Amino acid sequence: AGAIAKKYLKQFHGIEVKACLSQLGPIKAETFDWDEVENNLFFFPDASKLEALDEYMRDLKKQGDSVGAKVKVVASNVPVGLGEPVFDRLDAELARSLMSINAVKGVEIGDGFDVVEQKGSEHRDELTPEGFTSNHAGGVLAGISTGQDIIVSIALKPTSSITIPGKSINTSNEAVEMITKGRHDPCVGIRAIPIAEAMMAITLMDHLLRQRGQNPHVNHEHGPINGSV
Repeated sequence: AGAIAKKYLKQFHGIEVKACLSQLGPIKAETFDWDEVENNLFFFPDASKLEALDEYMRDLKKQGDSVGAKVKVVASNVPVGLGEPVFDRLDAELARSLMSINAVKGVEIGDGFDVVEQKGSEHRDELTPEGFTSNHAGGVLAGISTGQDIIVSIALKPTSSITIPGKSINTSNEAVEMITKGRHDPCVGIRAIPIAEAMMAITLMDHLLRQRGQNPHVNHEHGPINGSV
């Protein structure tokens, strides 16, 4: 469904959806080169950190442990006006769909939790005749798309299915030690890249179809019909 949605968004609206791994454990991307994302197994945008990532993951696997990750999802060329001001806000719908992905424990729109340390004079996206001067809001204001890039980040937890013994109980409510054998993902965040893209694309496509249903007089693929708005 996500693959079909991505094709539809690109073909009829010029919208592109892409994602990358922006942080794995303590290793953060300091530069964002989207051309680099498809060139490595980590979907990481900072080529200077690839060696550190490989070493960190190998050590983690030897320890039998796991670690969390942060994935950044961006939709560009999104039209103005998607979403609603209260119940079906675009940012709320995106948060809902992305939070529904297994292992996701947090969703940030735009600057996310960084807004805690920001002042209003720093965070506001000022508007000029040429457009917005910044995009701290992540492309959504008052629940409605602004036409800027929609930027969302998700935090994925470290899985508990690891080979390090952990406390649990059995069916008789007795204390036991448990070790998970078999499949072991040191970081599920790496696998989440195409899933995050799919969920973003499906949500945007849903809102575009709603928009078309609510405004049947507008040709949403080719602009207003007969000049109507």
